[in-house]
Amino acid sequence: MGSFNFTIPSSERPLPDILTRIPRAFRDQAEKGFAVLAEVSPQHYAEILQAVIVTFESKKPPFESLEKSLRISKSDLSYLFAAAMLIVPILGEGGTAEEFLSSSVKTRLINEGLVPRIQPFVDTIVAERAVIAKAIRRSALPAQVLPYFSDIQIAVDLRMDFEGEEVSEAVPVAVIHIDTDVNNEEMWFQCSKQQMLQLKNDIDAAVKKMEAAEAWGKREPKQ
Repeated sequence: MGSFNFTIPSSERPLPDILTRIPRAFRDQAEKGFAVLAEVSPQHYAEILQAVIVTFESKKPPFESLEKSLRISKSDLSYLFAAAMLIVPILGEGGTAEEFLSSSVKTRLINEGLVPRIQPFVDTIVAERAVIAKAIRRSALPAQVLPYFSDIQIAVDLRMDFEGEEVSEAVPVAVIHIDTDVNNEEMWFQCSKQQMLQLKNDIDAAVKKMEAAEAWGKREPKQ
């Protein structure tokens, strides 16, 4: 389980319409996920909700920490997260818990017998709607205009030079693949160790500037 690509449903459509338009593969996962959610203790609700909010911004869910905390299988965790990634954006932008559960039962997304055990999680989402709506807005801003970074893979090769049949030199090379949220918009390249160190320094410097910009954006307006 790596990056998690998803589309936040549009709140402009009627709720039953949103639920019936969910892609079949994702719907199948979410259906199983609601059954898993029904068995999760309410003490983990805040943790699951926070993981969804983190995923909005990073596009990479914290599966490892959730797996250790919830103590469920990787497949059940994947199903559970599909259900959470479906329900949180929908209720985060509007609607009541009763409307969502009623529409989900009518569209056969949720088994009616599970409703009493899922209701507390749905109520938790509604109670945290302001926080969720803000996270949705913030996650949408960086993804505007250009393709948005979604995942990176880095492998290390050892490149060798020969003199005759003997190895005369060997240097490590990082082979990097960067993926985005747009089909066929990806990049492969390679770097030396020195270039990777420089890239790390550049990223650290950029993160500090972003933190400064974030702090500036949160400053209190002058009276």
